Amino acid sequence: MTHTRSEKRPWLGALLSFLLPGLGHVYLKEWLRSAMWFAFMVSAVLLFIPLPDAATTGATSIGAAFDAAMKATQDLPLEALLPMWVVRTFSAVDAYWLALQTGSDEEPGEQCPSCGKPVDEDLDFCQWCTTPLPERDGPNGPTENNAVSR
Repeated sequence: MTHTRSEKRPWLGALLSFLLPGLGHVYLKEWLRSAMWFAFMVSAVLLFIPLPDAATTGATSIGAAFDAAMKATQDLPLEALLPMWVVRTFSAVDAYWLALQTGSDEEPGEQCPSCGKPVDEDLDFCQWCTTPLPERDGPNGPTENNAVSR
């Protein structure tokens, strides 16, 4: 099992993107990629599926036009549906890969000895569990001038 730092589930991102391309990317908070994959799906539908004309079907409302479009797509050949399945598949693969990669380029910083979560290097305690951190060497560590005496 792969553990990512972002705690996002890759399989969930892939499933959401397969159901509706771009939805898994919303889950991963990748807004631009989400819009891109949704635009690819809309483009595939508009380019490869012939939608019926409202004048020939007698559709006067949006609901009637949607019903006519659903009836028109029921008997489509595989060649017309293939572009949509390709977009769905690649969107799911991209969301899965992106969820695996999220957080892997970050350098592993200092972790709290108590809870194990990453801590802010500017703080002298863990922001998650408030455990005091051991003394640090460097600019954030205590010095003789600003050390608190008890």
